[in-house]
Amino acid sequence: MSSSEPRATAEEVNALVENYYGTLGAAGYAEPLPLHPADTALVLVDIQQHLSTRSIRASLKHAGVYDESAEPVLAAINADLQVALRNISQVLAKCREVGIRPIHVGIQSYLPDSADAGMLHKAAGMLYAPGSYDSQFLPEAAPLDGEIVLTKTCSGIHVGTHIDQVLRNLGVQNVIVTGFYTDQCVSASVRDLTDLGYRVSLVDDAMGAMSPERHQNALQSIRKLYANSESTEEILPRLDQVAAKLTKKKRGWLSGRHGR
Repeated sequence: MSSSEPRATAEEVNALVENYYGTLGAAGYAEPLPLHPADTALVLVDIQQHLSTRSIRASLKHAGVYDESAEPVLAAINADLQVALRNISQVLAKCREVGIRPIHVGIQSYLPDSADAGMLHKAAGMLYAPGSYDSQFLPEAAPLDGEIVLTKTCSGIHVGTHIDQVLRNLGVQNVIVTGFYTDQCVSASVRDLTDLGYRVSLVDDAMGAMSPERHQNALQSIRKLYANSESTEEILPRLDQVAAKLTKKKRGWLSGRHGR
């Protein structure tokens, strides 16, 4: 391009790029993720006490950026967290009801002194020893007895755990993802899931980041590219349809059995 030719504005570049990715997304994710209990799993990423105001305050202090002016910000972060947790709780309950298996993944070291924690987690002071407060799952998404729980010492669920083998052994092809943080562990995990051949869908209001901006930017980079996307309000009725089909099938089986 010569210096005399008009240069595209940033707005024009963004418009073309968004049109390109929007077209790819519309073609690749025209239909929502199938919700067959036999081959679908719900993966819950890092829904732990490290998301609490107490823990985030400690992280800010560790980084040297905390003073009392941060308290209103911490309150806002917690308010956003509570919204996401309510949505996660609803999706988890409905998945359990229809037989979609939950897999809980959390950050936790293996050693009491957390010497095995990943480099980034050590730098951030995220040393969550077994049994520590930060490693505990939040009550809104706490595992039930008999549910799969995996621990990791890094961001991605595939580098940090043997979840790929678990999913393949279960015959899972479709994965619903919720959890935290959208721009970190969730994003890393979604990309790996898709690269490994799973069909993935985000419940985009059942996850979050430390700020709404980081959450939205992360969603933009993976939504309709590495994963399908729907809201809690959209996925719950689809799960209700699965429940209705299962109830109808069970009634038919019981009717046939009693008719013998």
